[in-house]
Amino acid sequence: MSVTGGLFAGVASIGAQATAFGIISDNIANSQTVGYKETQARFQTLVTRSPTATAFTPGGVQTKPITDPSRQGLLQATSSTTDMAVDGNGFFVVNEAPEPGSDDEYLLTRAGAFNTDENGRLINTAGYYLQGWRTDATGAINNQDTRDLLTSLETVDLSQFGQIANATDDVTINANLPAGAATSDTVITNITIYDSLGFDYLLETTWTKSAAANTWTYDYTLIRNPGTVNATSMSLGGAARTMTFNTDGSLRSVNGLAAGTTNQSATESLTITRGEFSRSVATATITLDWGTYGQPTGMSQFNGDFETSLLNQDGSGPSALIGVSISEDGLVAANFANGQSRNIYRLPIGTVPSATELDTVNGNAYRVTSTSGDIVLSIPTNGGTGRIQSGALENSTTDIATEFTDLIITQRAYSASTRIITTGDELLDEIIRIKR
Repeated sequence: MSVTGGLFAGVASIGAQATAFGIISDNIANSQTVGYKETQARFQTLVTRSPTATAFTPGGVQTKPITDPSRQGLLQATSSTTDMAVDGNGFFVVNEAPEPGSDDEYLLTRAGAFNTDENGRLINTAGYYLQGWRTDATGAINNQDTRDLLTSLETVDLSQFGQIANATDDVTINANLPAGAATSDTVITNITIYDSLGFDYLLETTWTKSAAANTWTYDYTLIRNPGTVNATSMSLGGAARTMTFNTDGSLRSVNGLAAGTTNQSATESLTITRGEFSRSVATATITLDWGTYGQPTGMSQFNGDFETSLLNQDGSGPSALIGVSISEDGLVAANFANGQSRNIYRLPIGTVPSATELDTVNGNAYRVTSTSGDIVLSIPTNGGTGRIQSGALENSTTDIATEFTDLIITQRAYSASTRIITTGDELLDEIIRIKR
């Protein structure tokens, strides 16, 4: 009977509008949730029997919630470098386990409010740990050959980089040796260098004027434990080396070699063994930069006093981690108190073929399904993926004005649905009165 069918259609309508009301309420409740994507209520008909020319059987309506997890929200700047937002297509890859195993599920999220936990791992407010590829100091991914696999990822752990020490690889010395020096006169330069464990030494270079015109000999001495009562010295490099100058005071040759080519860099190598360091450290091969052949830069010989214009080296002693910086292509660099930085991780962007088919889970995260497709890992800004914005968070996509408007419409539709029930009841009552 169509009246009874109409009653059931009214019941279905009430249920559908009640679901819509719940969706709107959830959107409003999450209007300040970082990375939240609003759900929209879409309606579809229920057909119990196809209509004919003379008959119609009411079916009803049902609600189909639709969420687009990839929809872009507005970005809001913050003061924390570990707050991140995806600007464009894709998601952060996270895991609920601090050390994911084979049974731990990888999830996707755009909620990038990450902070370090008590163990130095990056975790967001929902309790999900950020995943990334470990890199070397140049930013190259360590497991490059398997980086397409989720198992190539690991939790971003800053505690592993609490201290850093850099061995000295390059030394630059610019000085003027006095052209008027007498034979056997000596001058000395000292520069601090570091081994692979961060111990410091003085590299002393002693310059001695030779009897030959425009010629100086020089030798190296390594001073261990400088500035202490335990300071000791070790001669390096064997026999003294020779440096010559042109008649215009510019550098001509180093290390006793033939005259260098004008405008080319003047360098030499100095190897210091672990035995010479007297510690269990790596052997150091240091490149010394003396300037440019044929140019009055770097080492020179002019009339006047001995004067050092530049002493520089690239090593450093142990220094504490003070923070991180994250580039838009996902490269995470650890910053240390001595002003140096080191690349430690690269963050991937995860994408799926059909983001609207992802399952929503607690904590504003998403799980892959058979209809969404598998997670594809990409370097940010590559392959159509978005970029990572450090020091920013993605706001909720909820529009309060729109939600309140939909709330009014839903309220009216719900009231109208109740009228279907009351009207149907009146119709049935009329049928009952016929019997009376």
